[in-house]
Amino acid sequence: MRPVAIGTPPFSREELIASLAEFSELYEERPVKDNQGGMCASLLFGAWFMAKKLEPQTIIESGVWKGLGTWFFEKACPSAELICIDPVPQNMQYKSPTAKYF
Repeated sequence: MRPVAIGTPPFSREELIASLAEFSELYEERPVKDNQGGMCASLLFGAWFMAKKLEPQTIIESGVWKGLGTWFFEKACPSAELICIDPVPQNMQYKSPTAKYF
């Protein structure tokens, strides 16, 4: 099967590269330093960048783990409604004061 392009990406390569410095600064400030078992830096960057670029009104995070993704979503979209779903909330090291947890 060959890859198929559908539509135009909502960002340019230059925008993606230019945002690396901002992400890097945020990454240094992250509240969870060891996120083994959760999203690594490259996945966090992609999720943060797309959320920041698309500016959704609502974000549903399925699988919170330690809460690092939640923190990055808050930084990307501070006014978005954040709904977090995780079957084992005891693992969370960061819990948002504004997110709804299930």
